[in-house]
Amino acid sequence: MSALHLIKFDTVLDDGQPVHYCYDKEGDILEIVFRKARAPCAVELTDNIILRLDLEKGEPLSLSFTSYSHLVQPTKVGPQSFRLKLDSMAGEIRQKVVCIITSSPVNQFLKVSSYGRPRAKRPVPITYVERMPAFVQAQRQVA
Repeated sequence: MSALHLIKFDTVLDDGQPVHYCYDKEGDILEIVFRKARAPCAVELTDNIILRLDLEKGEPLSLSFTSYSHLVQPTKVGPQSFRLKLDSMAGEIRQKVVCIITSSPVNQFLKVSSYGRPRAKRPVPITYVERMPAFVQAQRQVA
């Protein structure tokens, strides 16, 4: 990975949370770091979204997006949504992950909802990736 293809910058969210962005332009991979620490746990939320977390503390450490450009590409009727892989997680982990992805700072980047299917036992959890104005601005400055 060449440094020429990396976009790195730091920002502070509205709630005061510092965030570090690192985007590999060539690989189309964006990592958003909330807290620099060794991640004892990582869960695959979708095929292209990975959450690294401190399971004991119930805190997010980072989000990684592969094929980022695809994830934020809007459709004619709105943002693309992707099915969350929550059903494949053990109960305790699932509860903690749901709490993390529906709380700040993660919910500023991922929007979580669900849809119901006829005769389904429970709704299907889905997410979409929020477009990030600070990241878009950084991309323009580098281009």
